[in-house]
Amino acid sequence: MRKVQFIQADVFTDSPFGGNPVVVIPHPGEMSPDQMQRVARGMSHAETSFVVPPNAAGAAFGLRCFTPTTEVVYSGHQLLGTAYVLAETGQLPLAGGRADVVVEIGDELRPVALRRPKADGAMHVSTEVVASEILGPVDPSQSSRIAAALTLDPAQILGTTLPPTLVRTGLTCLVVPMGSLATMRDLLPVGQAVEDLLHDLGAGCLLAFSRETIVPGNHVHVRVFAPPLGIDEDPATGSANGALAAFLAHHNLLLGRPPFKLRCEQGYEIGRPSLVEVEIDVTGAVPAIRVGGNVVRSLEGTVFF
Repeated sequence: MRKVQFIQADVFTDSPFGGNPVVVIPHPGEMSPDQMQRVARGMSHAETSFVVPPNAAGAAFGLRCFTPTTEVVYSGHQLLGTAYVLAETGQLPLAGGRADVVVEIGDELRPVALRRPKADGAMHVSTEVVASEILGPVDPSQSSRIAAALTLDPAQILGTTLPPTLVRTGLTCLVVPMGSLATMRDLLPVGQAVEDLLHDLGAGCLLAFSRETIVPGNHVHVRVFAPPLGIDEDPATGSANGALAAFLAHHNLLLGRPPFKLRCEQGYEIGRPSLVEVEIDVTGAVPAIRVGGNVVRSLEGTVFF
């Protein structure tokens, strides 16, 4: 029997057991993919990451990402959480409280920025997300189906003036505007109905949002449902919030000058308050989107396999 160390990092939060957790195995050794999958299944977390030697020159480390059932090509919060853990354990040195590195995930290289302005302060980690593409609004006839999947009166969707829209940032997201924070907090998604809806629309998740927030100074309140990915409700979703920023920019609803900054609160309804910070620059031919937030550690220990 072998054993490996694990550290749980909570991403998009200042407090342990907030945000979106990821279990990081910083020293997996010669684990096979089957062993990685068995450990990920045994940890019973949504996602577990394993640090591996990179193949690409210039990459700080390689990363393999697993859910309890399968390996995934890319996961933003696993990337951020793993970079944080390696910085905290000294495997990824910070110079003057900062580091900019490239990480290899599968065949892709992803840039990551780590910032700790104060030696005893929180660490902020961010990365670029896949370029966004507005696929277009869904047919208005789908409004009643969306409402039924969320246990809503269809008027609460039709009355927002903004159409439910499909946006792709690597993962295709159905963005659904809501008229009020109260409506958001009362959503009761019907898992199978949400899954069937997303399947028919070719999407991986549904993001509902309101421009009323719980915390003053935040810009949007967000809930994300992703039954096709095995996630009933996600506490913090970088790629989906990137899609939301692209949606709001498309409708000219971001204030100030580019690059626009969006503070997205999420996870309150499931007891894991999160803050996802999105920066979007629309001055180029394709919007450039960066997603990040604070990361903390909450658990560490040993896994036997």
